[in-house]
Amino acid sequence: MTIHWMTTGKLDHGTVFSQTSGQLTVKPGELFSIEVFAYQDAGDIWTMASPAPDPAIVQAAGDEYVDNFGVKDLPGFGGNGALGTGGHYYFTFRAQSPGRTTITVHVRFRDQAGGTFSGGPDQTKRQFTIDVR
Repeated sequence: MTIHWMTTGKLDHGTVFSQTSGQLTVKPGELFSIEVFAYQDAGDIWTMASPAPDPAIVQAAGDEYVDNFGVKDLPGFGGNGALGTGGHYYFTFRAQSPGRTTITVHVRFRDQAGGTFSGGPDQTKRQFTIDVR
C-alpha cells in the first residue's frame, strides 16, 4: 500500500491510498481517496460498484480521472515524450461516524463483458474494507 497526497487534478483528494484491495483505517471527518491506475483511452473507465458504501460511515465526495501527462513527461524534463501513458482515477470520500463499510470499484465494461485488463482479469474489480475509528 502506498499513501500520499494528491497534488494535481481539480478535487482535493486528502490522503490517497494506492493499492489493489484490502483494509483501510481512517478517522471521522478525514478526507481520503482510493487511487486506481487506468488507461482510459483503452476503455478502462472505473466506477463504483453496487452496493454503495454505508453513507452513515463514509460519504462520497467526488471522483475524477487525471492523465499522467504533465511537464515531467516532456523530453528535456526527464520524460520520453510518449503520449497515452494512462492516468489514475481517484474516488474521494469523507469519513463520517465510526464503523465499517465496504467500497468496491470496477472496470464496468471489461467486468461485464469478460474482457481483459492490463493487470489481468482479477484486476477488473477492487474491494476495500473501510474502518472509521
